[in-house]
Amino acid sequence: MTRNLCARAKRQELRMAQCVNCAYIPYMMGKVWLLSLVAITAFAVLATQSVGLADAPVCAERRPLNHHLRSAIRHLDQGTRSPEYRESLAYLKLHAPEAVTALSGPVLGEPGSFRKWQIIYLIGEFGDENALALLRMVMEQPKPQAKPAREGSHATDIPFTEEMNSRFRAVSSTARIASHRPELRDQAVETLIATAQRGDFLADSAMFELQKLLGAEFQSLRSYFGPEAARHFEPRMPPPQWQGLLARRMEKHRREAQALREKRESQCQAK
Repeated sequence: MTRNLCARAKRQELRMAQCVNCAYIPYMMGKVWLLSLVAITAFAVLATQSVGLADAPVCAERRPLNHHLRSAIRHLDQGTRSPEYRESLAYLKLHAPEAVTALSGPVLGEPGSFRKWQIIYLIGEFGDENALALLRMVMEQPKPQAKPAREGSHATDIPFTEEMNSRFRAVSSTARIASHRPELRDQAVETLIATAQRGDFLADSAMFELQKLLGAEFQSLRSYFGPEAARHFEPRMPPPQWQGLLARRMEKHRREAQALREKRESQCQAK
């Protein structure tokens, strides 16, 4: 009898231990699953923030200035057709000094990229006197050097090309500021003249922008330049060897157009 009672007690203890294990294992599994879920969520949040910081033109703080900078660059291709672009551009014009300060780091510190070209283009749309000083610094930087290509390679040096495009864009943005801020016209003209006088790879672009900006007044700048720039002040005429060819082709087209008109008139009268 005593032996049966002891066996029964051992079986009850075994069942209780199994029940405790069965309850403990799901508990531990649930705890591990919860910790894994928290870790995955934290990783996703950090990854999302990293992408946002990489895409942001300036610091990732949620300020109105940074919001409008991102929005303007995001809708830059649509331009004034986009209501978001118009709203952001109006804000940036009202806060031009702060916007130029925020963008000066990427403009002066980043290597050539399409994003840098976009920023310099945008500066030309809302810029002020601070923007003119920043663009002048960009144009006065030494000419970038392309990486030597391997023998037989036809690959394009993308960073070099993008940096060159950004420099040319800085010249155009300087003239653009003068066009929509008349009070800065003289300062922009001075910057373009200084760029053209250096005679480097940006000189022709600066002269071209001066011609567009000043119109007939451009001839008054002749005294600022030497004889090497005389071609920019002469009337744009084709080379002498082309003038006769162009004249003959124009006369040929005139005769063909006259014959076509006469043919149509006769057809209309016949009807």
